[in-house]
Amino acid sequence: MPEYLGALHERFTTASPEAARIQRERDRILARLRGQLGKSQRVLLLHLLDLEDDLREQTSLDSFITGIRLARGIEQELSEIPPYSFDDENEERARKLNEGR
Repeated sequence: MPEYLGALHERFTTASPEAARIQRERDRILARLRGQLGKSQRVLLLHLLDLEDDLREQTSLDSFITGIRLARGIEQELSEIPPYSFDDENEERARKLNEGR
């Protein structure tokens, strides 16, 4: 299931022009830093950037999966007969509280 959701995420997720602009700015700054940092510092910086990319991708996938679960839950609620009613649930709760007195 996670592979399927990952494939759906990849299919329906598109990069915005703003994301592309941010990526270009990041690459520009990274190029400037490469000339100012020693090799071990560059390796650490690149590792940090890779971890940040992984974290962003995982967060995006987690958010996508949460959205799918939410949509599925809403669909299930809408298909209930009789349909779910927040007002009915509150009335039932109030009725039970009154019966207990």
